[in-house]
Amino acid sequence: MKISKQARRDGKALFNTCKVGGVLDENRVRQTVSAVIAQKPRGYVAILSHFQRLVKLDIERRTARVENAVQTSPALQALPQAPQFV
Repeated sequence: MKISKQARRDGKALFNTCKVGGVLDENRVRQTVSAVIAQKPRGYVAILSHFQRLVKLDIERRTARVENAVQTSPALQALPQAPQFV
């Protein structure tokens, strides 16, 4: 499906409103999607499609995949999974 420029703009605007401190807020994303579905503006399917793409890209950008050739200990495996607060 071809997404219009207006739908791209609207999707990007929705995406930017869902950021808190530069990080995507999961609750805001859910509320935004629910609100758009309830309002059903013109081209809302294209807007949500672009919005979904932006969310997916953001999640992939913030996700790391670690691969090793040898088995690591459970303590070392848990280390990257622990949340780090700056």
